[in-house]
Amino acid sequence: MSVRMPHRMLLIAGAASALAVMPAAASAAAAHGRYTTIDVPGATATFAISVNDFGVVVGGFTDAHGVSHGFIDRRGVFATVNDPHAGTASGQGTTVNAINEVGVLGGVYIDANGTQHGFIDRRGVFTTVNHAHAGTAPGQGTTLGFINDRGAVIGTYFNSRSKPVTFAGRPGQFTTITDPAAAPFSTFTSAINDAGVIVGAYIDAQGVSHGFIDRRGAFTTLNDPLAGTASGQGTVAFALNNRGIIVGIYADSHGTTHGFELNNAR
Repeated sequence: MSVRMPHRMLLIAGAASALAVMPAAASAAAAHGRYTTIDVPGATATFAISVNDFGVVVGGFTDAHGVSHGFIDRRGVFATVNDPHAGTASGQGTTVNAINEVGVLGGVYIDANGTQHGFIDRRGVFTTVNHAHAGTAPGQGTTLGFINDRGAVIGTYFNSRSKPVTFAGRPGQFTTITDPAAAPFSTFTSAINDAGVIVGAYIDAQGVSHGFIDRRGAFTTLNDPLAGTASGQGTVAFALNNRGIIVGIYADSHGTTHGFELNNAR
């Protein structure tokens, strides 16, 4: 990625980690349309992370003291989101990573000890979500990256060795997501639709990235036919909708990054 972000922001969606294997490259064509800058008033940095079908944007911002806060942006009207258990020192705080169509938020907060915790926010009522196997030391813990309209989430926990492990499901009923073709600790989930279909990416033993579709534990590898097959190249699936349309990126054999859309995936 060409833009430097705080480490915690790279945990927004597991697939973001897979991007690290892909070299930065200029886009083949510029996207046209009306761009609107999103800056939370008083913030030193603003990260827009997710948007629902009603155009409500969520994300995180950093204040002048280095503390993170979540935000909700409703057509330029900002509301701050702070989990009550979040730390208030530099490098701590709250980030909102997801919003579904009914306005339920998911994200991560870092406590006063530097440990990450997932949270779900239902109209100001916060529920902490910790994976049972997550470590509790600084830099370890749980983060939520996506929430569908039925309340299922995807996320990542960092175990006692600070290794990332992805999971999906409802709190208390989590399933570990590991593509059988992946190198250890290199499966990254990015989205789950209302039917429970999950997409993401994994890195194989040769350092090549592959997208995947997970239908209740049945994995299908997703490789754009134009993707390169050397280390640092390959495919990442970022998102899918309830019609099964998948979007993502691939890096070709020249190291150039392209977006893709896949319909009627089998």
